[in-house]
Order: sequence, then C-alpha cells, then structure tokens
Amino acid sequence: MLIEKAQESLRAAELCFNERLYNSTANRAYYAMFQAAVVALAKAGIEADGEEWSHKGLQTTLANELIHRRKLLPRKMAQALPKAMGLRHLADYREQSVSKKDAHEVLQLANEFLRLVKGQSSL
Repeated sequence: MLIEKAQESLRAAELCFNERLYNSTANRAYYAMFQAAVVALAKAGIEADGEEWSHKGLQTTLANELIHRRKLLPRKMAQALPKAMGLRHLADYREQSVSKKDAHEVLQLANEFLRLVKGQSSL
C-alpha cells in the first residue's frame, strides 16, 4: 500500500467535513489512518499474517510493535485507531450520526497520525 492512498482518504475526509457530511468524514478519516498504519508496518518489515490485515489485527500489531516495543510512534497513538474505528462504526452501522465535534476530532487525529507516519524516518 502506498501512503498516497492514505493521503487521498484524508483529503476525502476533509472534503466531507467541509460539506457537513460528518458520517462520511469519520469513515474516510478512519480509512486514512488504517491505510497509513499498513504503510508504517510494512516500512518496519511487518506484514499481515494472511493476505491482508484485519482491523483488530492491524490495531494490535501497530500498538504492540511500533508504539510499545519499538517506540516509533507516540504512546497516545495506541488508542487512535480504536477511537476512529468506533466513530466509523457509529457512522456506518448505527442509527445515531457522528456529531460535528466528533468528526472534527477524528479528522484532526487522522491528520496527526498521517503526519507522524510520514515523518518517521525509521518507518
């Protein structure tokens, strides 16, 4: 996976936010982070056990390997993907909608996550 896919998803999240499409903002922000996490793990030489990453497997491996063990990403990022996934589940599967505040927060989180992944020279 290329970081450009993550950047495209982040751009889509920003466009959705500007159009007040907060459920779609949460969805695209989560996938921007998911795609960036795949890139970060690949750069560190870590691939999925199977053909592709599961959501839970990716989150666990990222936290264990790149945050706790190798300390390549800040500790606060350990909860970034689970938080974003929770909002994506709300957006995609629940009757309740994502609020403007939550959409803004997940968009900021995704921006920070991608910035950190792109900025890690060892990734």
